[in-house]
Amino acid sequence: MVRFIAYVVAAMVATLVLGTISERFITFDRAETVLLFAVVLGVLNAVIKPVVQFLTLPITCLTFGLFAIVVNASMFWLGAYITPNLAVSWLGALIGSILVSVASGLIFTVLDE
Repeated sequence: MVRFIAYVVAAMVATLVLGTISERFITFDRAETVLLFAVVLGVLNAVIKPVVQFLTLPITCLTFGLFAIVVNASMFWLGAYITPNLAVSWLGALIGSILVSVASGLIFTVLDE
């Protein structure tokens, strides 16, 4: 449960940073929208992402793991699509998924110590 909360916090921080950098990447109307998006993204990554990763394992192996970035960006875009009042471009989904990965990695490193 702590890891899920840490992931939600990382997704919120990454989304707010990305929205602050440029409105071309991601737009939202309120902070509650970002919280809802972070929860939706956490649920998608817990439930759907493992299935998608398993199904795309041959492509991921052929691309030496680079296709995992596409899977992460797709989950980010799908979470934005599900969340009302939040819009993200494909480049925003790509950059956002990388930011979420870095932020959650940093939080998990601090929590594991």
